Amino acid sequence: MEFGLFTVFDNYQNHDSSFERTPAQLINEVLDQTVVADQLGFHAAWFAEHHFSEYGILTSPQTFLAIAAERTKDIRLGTAIVTLPFKNPIQVAEDYALVDVLSNGRLNLGLGSGYLPHEFIGFNVQGKDKALRFNDSLAVIEKAWKGEKFSHKGDYYQFNDVKLEILPKQKKVPLWIGTLTHNGAKHVGQMGYNISGVPYVACNSISELKDIIDSYKETYRNAGHDEAKVKIPLALHTYVAETTEEAVAIAKPHLDLYLDTRMYGKSAKYEDLRDREQVLIGSPTDVIDMLRKYQEAGCDHIMMLMNFGGLPHERVLKSLELIAKEVMPAFQQEILKTPQKA
Repeated sequence: MEFGLFTVFDNYQNHDSSFERTPAQLINEVLDQTVVADQLGFHAAWFAEHHFSEYGILTSPQTFLAIAAERTKDIRLGTAIVTLPFKNPIQVAEDYALVDVLSNGRLNLGLGSGYLPHEFIGFNVQGKDKALRFNDSLAVIEKAWKGEKFSHKGDYYQFNDVKLEILPKQKKVPLWIGTLTHNGAKHVGQMGYNISGVPYVACNSISELKDIIDSYKETYRNAGHDEAKVKIPLALHTYVAETTEEAVAIAKPHLDLYLDTRMYGKSAKYEDLRDREQVLIGSPTDVIDMLRKYQEAGCDHIMMLMNFGGLPHERVLKSLELIAKEVMPAFQQEILKTPQKA
């Protein structure tokens, strides 16, 4: 199990007059949290892209990633997700190639087709053909990163004799496509890409999630792809304290605010996600036990959504430190105990 930090960048200045955190403060807090996560040995930090709403205020992940790359050493830096239908794919290829170079090959690139109606309206893009537009855009990025002069004649994008001058440092930048629906996951598996997502949006239980992952892997294998390359990061709201009672008392009001103001998914409260086993809120023992269930379902990278609903920066840092001290070692010990192949 790998451990990652995930930030949606939800902010609430216009929602609650008592909420005093400015966008600049949030951006700098997340940068500080990323530095701490790097120092504590987290594998990755992931950042969402959104537009035109306080639901998510980070509009240009590539800029944020460049700053984070300069301040960190080992942690991988990822997007979750870049919404391709809103962008020129050549620009995406150029920007994220540069991020990979600046980070010394630490880029994790999560891509998606978008899901929020107001964003499609804001960009004056038709949502009905978003999947086709996504596929066309992804084909351009893959061609551009080969480093050769190329042309592309797609239904949405056309380019003639273009060649990038800066390519990613990594020979193959790891790509994820955001989806956890049965049909979406099977389609991505057929294409040979990894999936990622937020379980509570698409599933009602861990067993339902496991069915989706199993179906995805079966399609992936049947399409001739190497299952050893599969890596499935899943995002869960996380807060760890010394006791269950303390963790719930601190995290519940912030999670409920996030759930009340989010712009997608099922209507839910903390108790709903708790009963469906779709949060990591509790003591270290509580969280370890829940993570084992997700591990058995096929999740091998947990994206801990920790700074949700205006949770104070100091609380996030304290939780990060407790996870590194009490939760992560339980899984690192399992790795050390696993017999190594000759």
